[in-house]
Amino acid sequence: MACRLGRIIIGLVCCAGLSLPVAAQAPCDALIEQNHAQLEAMQRYAESFQQSLEELSAALAQADRRNAEQTALIERLEAELRKLRARDPTEHDRQRREFFVALRRELPLSTLYEVSPDRLIIASDPVFIFGKGELGAEGQERLSPLMQTFRSLVEQLPKSFPWRIRVEGHSDSRPLRTNPKFDNNWELSVARSVSMLQFMVEQGFPEDRLSAVGLADTHLRDPGDSKAAHRRNRRIEVHLIYEPFPAAE
Repeated sequence: MACRLGRIIIGLVCCAGLSLPVAAQAPCDALIEQNHAQLEAMQRYAESFQQSLEELSAALAQADRRNAEQTALIERLEAELRKLRARDPTEHDRQRREFFVALRRELPLSTLYEVSPDRLIIASDPVFIFGKGELGAEGQERLSPLMQTFRSLVEQLPKSFPWRIRVEGHSDSRPLRTNPKFDNNWELSVARSVSMLQFMVEQGFPEDRLSAVGLADTHLRDPGDSKAAHRRNRRIEVHLIYEPFPAAE
């Protein structure tokens, strides 16, 4: 009897010992399963977030392409508008008038020059050496303030326009007789226009926008034969002109 009771107690203890790890393992399995579920949820969130980032990146790239296309379109339209305006004679006339109005407003009154609605007229006698084609030192000194003001306005002209500054040399109607350097007024007027152009380059004018021509006595301001008339005819004229664009290909 005692032996049988002992075997029963030992069996109960053994059974109890065997059941303890199973009871302890259940919470651990639940925790592991919970952690797995959380990891899976985080993974799904990460995948969703990554997809959202890719969609956002694609949308930003598309927006950048659209902005670039719109910017290129605007620049092309602006370039075409500038070309159209540059080809418009009425725009040239308006710009020329405004230029010489501004020049007249900036310059003081002087007997050295005259600003008309479409040109600057400079008297030759006060600035050129008598009978020669070169500007004198005193003439250059007198011209410097004028050219500084003139250049400041030239720098404001749109570079997209085909404008040029044309320097014209004019003489009076009397033929040259005893000039050792020039045979006629054509040569003298050309030399003086080139000398003025070179002086303007030294003053900072863009050389590729300048041109010079000698017209002798073909465009007299005063057809009279008095000393005052001859003096008015001996002059340099500075024009703002526009050249046509080359034909489109």
